[in-house]
Amino acid sequence: MSKHQFLALLEKQIRGLTSESEDRLIDAIFERMEGRGMHWKLDASAEEVRESIKAKIDLELKPQKDYSSVSGILRIMTVSLVGILMIAFILVPATDAEFFAQMDERVTNDKQKATITLKDGSKVHLNVSSKLSFPDQFGSDERKVSLEGEAFFEIAHDASRPFVVEVNEVETKVLGTAFNVNAYRDHKVEIAVASGSVGVRENQNIREGMEQYLVLRPRQMAVVDKINHNVSVESIDIDHYLAWRSESISFDLLPFDRVVERLEEVYSMEIELEGYKEGDCLVRANYINRSLYHVLYSLKNVVEFEYESGEGRNMTLYYKGCKF
Repeated sequence: MSKHQFLALLEKQIRGLTSESEDRLIDAIFERMEGRGMHWKLDASAEEVRESIKAKIDLELKPQKDYSSVSGILRIMTVSLVGILMIAFILVPATDAEFFAQMDERVTNDKQKATITLKDGSKVHLNVSSKLSFPDQFGSDERKVSLEGEAFFEIAHDASRPFVVEVNEVETKVLGTAFNVNAYRDHKVEIAVASGSVGVRENQNIREGMEQYLVLRPRQMAVVDKINHNVSVESIDIDHYLAWRSESISFDLLPFDRVVERLEEVYSMEIELEGYKEGDCLVRANYINRSLYHVLYSLKNVVEFEYESGEGRNMTLYYKGCKF
């Protein structure tokens, strides 16, 4: 997106004519500008522009003018805001055109997954009920995306441009590696490393002046507690943790309560099982790992049960009996 197009989009927003996607794009651009700390000193030409715009605004605000109409007020707001942005654009180096890169997003529902190849060659494997937001072109000093839900990242190495994943006010930073981010639950974010190393920090710590990253190694997982603002690290079986990426999900004479536990792990759900007696109903089956509901529907051929979805990622299963 060019600077001229962005100015036109701002004026459109002031008039209340933008769509939700255009509003999100404007917000994303402002966040990126703020994140870069755009505080430049005015040079002579920029000062002249500022004074010229100020004079025009002062002229518009003279008492004899009639501003009883909404259009008049909007006109003043447009002149003021666009004028300020013009100054910012004069001061922004030409190489910062990346600020105005078009933001794109990929969203999956509760029955689908997706693989996205980014412009730098990195691959993102998106789990169900997730969203990835990313620019059509990365900046010159970093590659930043934002995530809702869960995804596995395979990052193309670029020593000059770290790859940053923002999710629920937690930042994960790498140069080139493979790792998983799970943020289905608002109060907790999990970052698990398959290869390479990953730096993790919470934005709360940045605001408190602590900007250091916690470094994770392969087969380590950081769990960020959003309520207490602390981070714990544990060793994990990464293959087991990444079971959601497999093409199928298998059970080999597994008791039904253990089957339910496995489904909780694979689909990041909290499932309450009611009416089940320990050791009852052993399940041997192999299902295509598409979605939780696909597997549940298939399991009904083996086990008699009903289920009820709760709020968020919660569910209750009512066990009735074993069919075999």
